[in-house]
Amino acid sequence: MPAIRTPRDRRAAAGVAAALLAGALAGCDAPPPAEQPERLADASRAPAPPDLRANLTGTWRLVRVERRDHNGDPLPGFVHRGIGAGPAVGYLMYDGEHFGRVVQRETMETQAATGPDAPLAALARYTADFGRFAVDEQAGHLTHRIAGSLDPSLTGTETLLRYELAEDRLALMPPLRCPDSFVTDRGCGYGTTGLQLHYVWERVERDASTGESARPLLGFWEIDRIERRSDDGDELTADEYAAGYLMYMPSGHMAVHLMRADRPSYAGSPTSAEAEAAIGGYLSYFGPFRVLEEEDVVVHARIGHLEAGSVGSETRRRFARRGGQLVLEPPPATVDGGVVRTTIFWKRLGPPREPGP
Repeated sequence: MPAIRTPRDRRAAAGVAAALLAGALAGCDAPPPAEQPERLADASRAPAPPDLRANLTGTWRLVRVERRDHNGDPLPGFVHRGIGAGPAVGYLMYDGEHFGRVVQRETMETQAATGPDAPLAALARYTADFGRFAVDEQAGHLTHRIAGSLDPSLTGTETLLRYELAEDRLALMPPLRCPDSFVTDRGCGYGTTGLQLHYVWERVERDASTGESARPLLGFWEIDRIERRSDDGDELTADEYAAGYLMYMPSGHMAVHLMRADRPSYAGSPTSAEAEAAIGGYLSYFGPFRVLEEEDVVVHARIGHLEAGSVGSETRRRFARRGGQLVLEPPPATVDGGVVRTTIFWKRLGPPREPGP
């Protein structure tokens, strides 16, 4: 594996965490390794990438999560088992200015949860956010400026992430977490073992089957509006979303985020009612896509979905380009005995970019 440039010494991590925790406790859940994997190589001797944004552009698949204490040593599996635990699938997408992240994990607890605890379990199994990002190569961190998140408390905030970047590996490290106490300038207070999660992502190369027919779709799109009409053409009231991204990547993967307006933040740890409200105000799924060129249809294979019952399903969208916008039409639905047709308009956030080197 090529050497990685880490502009900041690892031993400064605890001090950085103290300054950043208040605004940036936003990690996604993903599995601990079956055995302690090799650490990404120290990069103090490697040259910096010439253009970090270009190097980040593309699709990244979650490989593993390394759980470490505030000293950087491996954390035993029995410590804070609810954080970073359980098998997971996840994708991180960058286009040079914007990002989108989706992670779905499964544990025995989330699989078995029913009744009043079901919304909390659903919230724990899925992580989703999107927005813009900034890079500070000298300081060695990325800033995710979150325009929307499944966690309403994170919408409008920033997450500061230390990073390590190799040709095909990206490690992102959110601030130190102290689940049972608080962060001090020397780590966690009162002898609590801090938790430092290292999320390791692997670049997904361009899919050769994502050919010319997919080119009109590629890139990041922002929600513009939604129209609903009856079968005879009458306009109907449509659900509206305050913000949302749709991403089609050259790797052959897609993801969608749609967020309603006026989602209240949690008062503390979310209650079951707050979790249910958060899920009801957000739509998200992800997976591979393919284009049926003769039908002008794109098929989304939803390997991950905020609604557990939809995981593994496929959905079709007719697509067209109109006035620079991307127009998607789901299959007609039957509502109150009548046929309803929905049209979703997306505006491009920027030109499609090829992945980094």
